[in-house]
Amino acid sequence: MSVAIKDCRLFVWASYLAVGAVFITGCGDEEVDTIEETITVEGRTTVTYWHNHTGRGLEAIEQLVADFNASQSDIFVQPIYSASSEGDDQRLLTAIAGGNPPDLAHFDRFKVAQYANENSLESLTPFIEADNYDMGIYYDYAVEETTYEEEIYAMPVTTDSRLLFYNKDRFAEVGLDPEDPPQTIEELEYAIEQLSTIEDGRVEELGMVPWTAQGWLYTWAWAFGGDFYDLETNQLSIDHPKNIEALEWLVSVADEYDAATVTSFDTAQGSNEMDPFIQGIYSMKVDGPFSISTINQYKPDLNYGVTPVPTPTGDDFATWSGGTSIIMPRGAKNQEEAWEFLKYVGSVEGQLTYSDMNSQMSVIAEVNEELYADDPIMTEFIEILPFSNTKPPIPSGQLLWNELDRAVEYAIHGRDDPKTLLEKVARKVEEAEK
Repeated sequence: MSVAIKDCRLFVWASYLAVGAVFITGCGDEEVDTIEETITVEGRTTVTYWHNHTGRGLEAIEQLVADFNASQSDIFVQPIYSASSEGDDQRLLTAIAGGNPPDLAHFDRFKVAQYANENSLESLTPFIEADNYDMGIYYDYAVEETTYEEEIYAMPVTTDSRLLFYNKDRFAEVGLDPEDPPQTIEELEYAIEQLSTIEDGRVEELGMVPWTAQGWLYTWAWAFGGDFYDLETNQLSIDHPKNIEALEWLVSVADEYDAATVTSFDTAQGSNEMDPFIQGIYSMKVDGPFSISTINQYKPDLNYGVTPVPTPTGDDFATWSGGTSIIMPRGAKNQEEAWEFLKYVGSVEGQLTYSDMNSQMSVIAEVNEELYADDPIMTEFIEILPFSNTKPPIPSGQLLWNELDRAVEYAIHGRDDPKTLLEKVARKVEEAEK
């Protein structure tokens, strides 16, 4: 991150509500390619906290930190911006290897197992046990995603889920009941057919392209009753029969609507205001709560609803969730003080502040119920969280993600059959895990 430092006052914002004088070192007039220098606050231990927040997220972080700093007189948390990218991961790894990491870092829970396996994180289990800290206040899957070899390596912060979005006006136009969206795969297939218009090989509108937006194989495999990992036995099940069945269904949709035609049509679309669901080109999609703000910004009058992702039986609805966390990098200098801030971030009070200001779903059910009780759309996303799944907490999680994505692409374009493709993925990931 290149930061132009013209005046030491650029860093003074981080000292809000601190008690005592602030002494800042390392300020100059030249541009520097480093993370901010650590602020020293008289009588306090500084906890450095790397994050990737901007906009509303940054405001939430600043308020969270300010509230904590004002709550006691021994610790000063300094939030430091560090952009979220693969290069930034390398920056963190370099800092860890060099023995000069931040005390805390905001982190995708998806990557916790990988970093723990590489011995790049401090285990939080000793702190949790010493304080008898109750991790049971969080959704089970969120804690599972922070756990590697029975040790907890991160404090879960945010979460999400996936549901089927559908355009109520388009449903009514084609004779579908907008108050009775599809619940079974068969009903979904019928809705896709009724909502699609393809003339002379030219796509005018599609009911849905199930593998776009958040329609990953994870989404459909869990909807079909599949699974990828057994937490109790630590066994992968990538080629689970129901996972294969889900991929076979995606192939059947691709065959029905010609994958090449659909793909060329889909790639011509865009995001934000050009999202085909917002444009009315798609009448359904699987997506998460993070897409609501886009709809509100670019199509606030869109008459839509959300419902659980259909399943073959029309019950046993499932979803999956990701989210962020905060880690303590290996070699963090001020671990006890960092743990105190982690407990605050993980508390109901801290989660209320952060989730409300950042429009995020919390990993605490009580917080979500308080923040979103009057929001019918968000309520749907919250009510399915107890039934949510999480991506396997394995060191090769990114490899698995990439290989599943490739398997879907190959399958829908007829480059191999679903069973063979998933068996290949299983072998590749299992070999990487040895």
